[in-house]
Amino acid sequence: MDDIKNTIKMANQIEDALLKLRNHCYVELLNQIGRAAEKLRELTETSKKLAVCLSHNWLSAAEVCGIHIVGLTKDVTYYLSQLEKLADKPTKPMPTLSVIVEELKQLRREFNGVEFDKTEGVVSVVTGPITLDDVYLGPFKIQLDLKKLPKLYVDVPYSCIALDPHPAATNEEVTHPHVSNDRLCEGEGTAAIRAALEGDRLCDFFMLVKGILNTYSPDSPYVRLEEWDGQACYECGYVTDSENTYYCDFCENIFCEECSTCCRSCDETVCLSCSTRCSHCDEHVCPNCIKECPECGSLCCSSCLEDNLCPKCLEELENENENRTRQPTGTTTNPNPGRTEANGPESEIQDQR
Repeated sequence: MDDIKNTIKMANQIEDALLKLRNHCYVELLNQIGRAAEKLRELTETSKKLAVCLSHNWLSAAEVCGIHIVGLTKDVTYYLSQLEKLADKPTKPMPTLSVIVEELKQLRREFNGVEFDKTEGVVSVVTGPITLDDVYLGPFKIQLDLKKLPKLYVDVPYSCIALDPHPAATNEEVTHPHVSNDRLCEGEGTAAIRAALEGDRLCDFFMLVKGILNTYSPDSPYVRLEEWDGQACYECGYVTDSENTYYCDFCENIFCEECSTCCRSCDETVCLSCSTRCSHCDEHVCPNCIKECPECGSLCCSSCLEDNLCPKCLEELENENENRTRQPTGTTTNPNPGRTEANGPESEIQDQR
């Protein structure tokens, strides 16, 4: 008995929401007419400006007017198309209360978890666990807010809430390839969903949404299924699976293969930002294995350093030592090689002569 009463009360709320929806359709029709009329006025004013430009041979100004006219033409075309959609609604009588009650009964037959929240004015159903291409996403609650239903033409009146969330590794707000922040990307199902709500086909609406949730379109997902469990590179943002990611101990971030390398000295994985190239061998070296030459200050890997010196400074030092060993010690040079100091007095007499 309580179930029947609750169903009837919910049917009353649905009937009221559907009545407001039809009224809001005409309100939105008036709004679109106003927008289209405003753009047409702008188009008329711009055409007058164009005529003035042509009368004065202002070709540059005429070109600007032409560009503006192109934009206005697109706006007018869009608003007129919206007018056609809103005005061309088939007029049909409002469904009786008994028809809505039958819709709700049909909903219970199609779904196990059907809930009616009279206080919040929400009708919700629960899908079974959803798995797409071996990726488990869990069950979803499809929740129709009757208070938002009259705003169907300007807002989405329903949400898709993951009850056992298995979000994408790169974005926790994406709980399904086509659901972000509990909002479903309807894709090609947009027209069918709107038609079901406009046509008072409540059960069809929930079935359509369920069908989209059980379908994967690789052309327009928020996150692709093949990247669902992947991780984004901290440097470039490229998403890859966990087997092809590399962890840098120095900055504690995850990197892809292109943004990471291996230290030449210790073979540890290091990202390109944390690594330094050895000034001698030009290989990537981690912060623990890069050393500064005390002589010239150049950075070298530990493999290239010898006696704590870089190869260049070491070579210069060896050349200096070699030059010292070649220089004889304890000898003096004769400033006048043509003379010998050992000639004695005779040489002095000869010099005086």
